[in-house]
Amino acid sequence: MKWIVCLVLAAACGAGDDTSDGARDRCAFGGAITDCPDATKTSQGACWRLVDCGAISLEVEDPNNPNAFDWGECVDDIDDLTADRRNLVIECVAASTCDELRVNGFCFGLGQQ
Repeated sequence: MKWIVCLVLAAACGAGDDTSDGARDRCAFGGAITDCPDATKTSQGACWRLVDCGAISLEVEDPNNPNAFDWGECVDDIDDLTADRRNLVIECVAASTCDELRVNGFCFGLGQQ
């Protein structure tokens, strides 16, 4: 009788239908980048994707920190780029996986002069 109860509990706990991987589900790593939906192709959309992927914070607690980089700084930095570089960075963020975006400056390096 005990083994039946254990078997039923194990089956109920292992269903996995009560969890969600969110934005990092199948786009977290690997595969062709065309398999993942693109982010909104604006500076705000690109920065939201970086937040969703855990690459940057929504808001940094200590704005005096010289390494502080959050959603607002991200939008400002992208908007300050020339139009061609801005488009390149936004396209890179939109098409990249979350693992790629967590590499420091992965797409922002494309906007450097």
